[in-house]
Amino acid sequence: MIGKGLIDGLVVTAKNFVGSYFDGDRKDRMFTYQYPEERMKLPENSRAFPFLVYDGTPDKMRCTACKICEIECPPQCIYIVMERDEKGKPLTRPKVFDIDLSVCMQCGICVEVCPFESIKMDCDFEMSRYGRFEPLQAHLPDLLKSNEYYHQIKSAEATAVDAGLKAEADKKAAKKAATPPPPPPPKPVATPAEIRAEEEKRAWQTGYQAPLGTGAIVWPPVKEKKKPVEAKPQAVEAKPEQSAGDAPWHDSGLDLAQRMEMAKDRSLADKLMAAMAQTDCSACGFDCRGYADALASGATKDLTLCVPGEDATKNMLENLLKEAGKL
Repeated sequence: MIGKGLIDGLVVTAKNFVGSYFDGDRKDRMFTYQYPEERMKLPENSRAFPFLVYDGTPDKMRCTACKICEIECPPQCIYIVMERDEKGKPLTRPKVFDIDLSVCMQCGICVEVCPFESIKMDCDFEMSRYGRFEPLQAHLPDLLKSNEYYHQIKSAEATAVDAGLKAEADKKAAKKAATPPPPPPPKPVATPAEIRAEEEKRAWQTGYQAPLGTGAIVWPPVKEKKKPVEAKPQAVEAKPEQSAGDAPWHDSGLDLAQRMEMAKDRSLADKLMAAMAQTDCSACGFDCRGYADALASGATKDLTLCVPGEDATKNMLENLLKEAGKL
């Protein structure tokens, strides 16, 4: 029949029009919300601009300032500065975390690359401002929102994230509990020269203090002639290569050339650590020290795990391992 589809469509329209005037069908048939007094609940998969999640209090933010989201952001609208203590040591939290909302294209890539589930996409789309520049800069206090807020806007996703974080924490705790404590350091072995010096020192003290009881002081003290004791050399177990001393290059503010200069006379593990980004972001599954030790010992051979260091770190790790004959 010609025009049947048109007639069917008009019937549906008339049915909804008439039905919208009856209370029983009102909620199902009225699709107009009286915004802003009446607001529609947004679906969980909707997204607007990013925010940072914290657990409990704002000082317990999940973000570690690893800068992976800053590096991977396509329009480069994220700016991060890591916080430092009074001695200049880097801390695993951001001091500055800014997002230029006028540039952000709401792609969600920062959420995908974050290894700590710390940055998520909000549902708040009401971001209109009178200014064009500073009012559209979202700073750290503006971006911090609680995990409870995350559960309110995206309940299913937040529940799955919490379950994953809890499972990871339980796994780390079990691994730590199963790891035996490190063996005590070997006692130092005295050399024959050190033993003779100690014997002479004790003989001098004996000769000086002995006459004090009679009121007479003999100087110089009489030394007892003793046969020097020859210390038997003891075999010292060879320890696997490990880093020695502190790590002055462990500063994300130093460039790669400066860090390598500081570690040029150190062990292979120290040089490998100096080649990394020094953020301790744990995206590789280790901290910077752990990843360096794993490469030096051969526990892992993947040179691409240090994401913040990018290709510069990968190439330097490859060169160091080739020089050491381990690649």
